[in-house]
Amino acid sequence: MDKTFIFRFYRLLCSPAVQTAGFIIGGFIISLATLLPAENLPPAPGSDKLHHIIGFGGWTLICALGPFKRFAYMALFIIFWGGAIELIQPSVNRYGEWLDFYADAFGVLLVLIIRFGFHNFLKRKTMSDK
Repeated sequence: MDKTFIFRFYRLLCSPAVQTAGFIIGGFIISLATLLPAENLPPAPGSDKLHHIIGFGGWTLICALGPFKRFAYMALFIIFWGGAIELIQPSVNRYGEWLDFYADAFGVLLVLIIRFGFHNFLKRKTMSDK
């Protein structure tokens, strides 16, 4: 495979437009999954808290590439949206639990810490190469 194709594809993935599209699509999917009435949801194996960690961590992960500062703001919004969802859920026949919010925030913070470490590693590596 041609290296220039790989570099172009990576540059496309890191663009602000793709980052924003991932943010919007992920937000739509998470909002739909967490705000549908409980009787409309199929049963899923595993812990509810694990689903929250994976769901919100996954949403954060699809926003991770791109400008770091923008990503940090998106991650902060995702945490706030997780709290808002827990406040909205009782009005759509669901249970709002603060432990779910903590699981949401944990998933987001996990990805944020990994991305921050990766960002600093790349920054140090490029500075040491000069």
